[in-house]
Amino acid sequence: MRRVVKYAQVFCAAAGLVATVAEPAAASAVGYAKVVGFCHDFRGAEVCAPVTTLGHFIQGKGKKITRQEASVQDVAGGDTAGGKWCNWRIDWRYSDSNGRVYKISKGRTHNRCDWLGSIGRVDKTKRTLKHYGKACADFHVGGKKRASQCHYITK
Repeated sequence: MRRVVKYAQVFCAAAGLVATVAEPAAASAVGYAKVVGFCHDFRGAEVCAPVTTLGHFIQGKGKKITRQEASVQDVAGGDTAGGKWCNWRIDWRYSDSNGRVYKISKGRTHNRCDWLGSIGRVDKTKRTLKHYGKACADFHVGGKKRASQCHYITK
């Protein structure tokens, strides 16, 4: 009986290995970058107020992107933008492994001022990138880039 159980375990382990090797797994990543508000030097450290972050989530497999999200969040992790942002938009920027930008997907410009509200972009557009390199979220306010957060897309 032990021999039958042992063979069954070996067979199941081998089948599991084949199943995991046969299909590459989907991948996702999330990252955060500081949003530049108004900053000054305080005893050798850059201090910015309001202190907010740009969060960027990306999901896909290889050069295929199935979903991207970006949002501006306060440092407490609340669902607020942590300040007053006028005429803002979030773009997706793609560059090759040499840093050359080959595509920018501009987000909609929100022609209003958002104060302590949610600021973000959700994009379920399926894309296949031309090159391995970087996929970035860029936060623009009043025509000026305030933050970028990037993920490396590699083989």
